[in-house]
Amino acid sequence: MKNKTLAIITASIITVAALILTASLSLLNGAAIDISDALVSTAEPVIDNGIADDNVEIEVNVEDTNDVEIDNDVDEEIYVETEEDVTVENEAPVEYLDTTLPALDTLEVVATSDELGTDSPGFEYVLRKDIVIDVFEHKTGKFVGQVWLTEDELYDEFCRTFDADFDYTAGLFDPNNPDDVPVYIPEATYRVEFYWVNRLTANASGCIGSLAFSYGVEDNEIYEYTQTGYSLANGETVIAFMESLVAEKIAQLENGVNDDLTVDQSFAYIIGFDGENSCWNGTTLSTGEFLPGAPRYAERFPYIQK
Repeated sequence: MKNKTLAIITASIITVAALILTASLSLLNGAAIDISDALVSTAEPVIDNGIADDNVEIEVNVEDTNDVEIDNDVDEEIYVETEEDVTVENEAPVEYLDTTLPALDTLEVVATSDELGTDSPGFEYVLRKDIVIDVFEHKTGKFVGQVWLTEDELYDEFCRTFDADFDYTAGLFDPNNPDDVPVYIPEATYRVEFYWVNRLTANASGCIGSLAFSYGVEDNEIYEYTQTGYSLANGETVIAFMESLVAEKIAQLENGVNDDLTVDQSFAYIIGFDGENSCWNGTTLSTGEFLPGAPRYAERFPYIQK
């Protein structure tokens, strides 16, 4: 009987021990899972920051299976962002329309003197009711920009504006008086020469209108006849109209972009303004007769720095 009782007691002790061992292993396994989770949560920020470090040592001390402490001893690295690591989104370059006037001999005939009923039969015109604007630097005389506009309605609107605003008595000096001192358009960054072209042949003969004004001066009311250099006041309305047509080109120039033109591409050169004091040289009739233009009364570029 004693042997049987002893066997039962021994079996019970073994069973209890087995249960305790099983419970302990279960607790240790749970702690291992917690440790693994801790390692993952510790590693994630390192990856997210774009820093991969193989020299990470993790030391784990487990005094209580329910209280796991993790000590990360990470060798610090300083990450310096280089140009190669940065993706730069280049802004699309600003595209400017080409508003320059092509060579006259490349243009198609848009009207003839017969169609227009002029007194000079036989002329073929490549420009008709066009506006051409040349922009020069006041201080250098350099030709830096051009605008060519072909809308007949725009041409007609300018003519109406000019006719309503024009006052010949607003002249600022008497060009026929040698004692009178010429009055120039105001000095500014740009000299703008505005040509309203009623008609023009491929060899640059025909009827040409022209004004010039100084861009960039507040309350600018002085403009001149470009072909003579005769200046007039009371030009606010006309100048405001001209400024509206050249404003985009001026903004382009002020952003450091010019049309990269040569002086012989300027409308001034085409019609005979080919020197500092030059003026419109006149008109050639269909018979071949040349009618000289008026002399220039004032310098074209009085502000050039020498």
